[in-house]
Amino acid sequence: MAEMTQAQFEVVAELLRSREPVRTAARLVLVEGATTKDAAGAAGMQPNAVSNALSRYRNAHIKLLVAYGGA
Repeated sequence: MAEMTQAQFEVVAELLRSREPVRTAARLVLVEGATTKDAAGAAGMQPNAVSNALSRYRNAHIKLLVAYGGA
């Protein structure tokens, strides 16, 4: 299940100054609904590194939602 739209993802990724392959792995999970393990494999990353990135993305997304009254 997707946690954010592609547009929301792009804003969060830009604010975090996210680079590849982290950006791809995070998009696969947060927008496309992939598992962390599958996203890590597709992006050539370790699952724990993807989990750390996802925490950063989710925290930033929540802060934006709260700031703009969406949460």
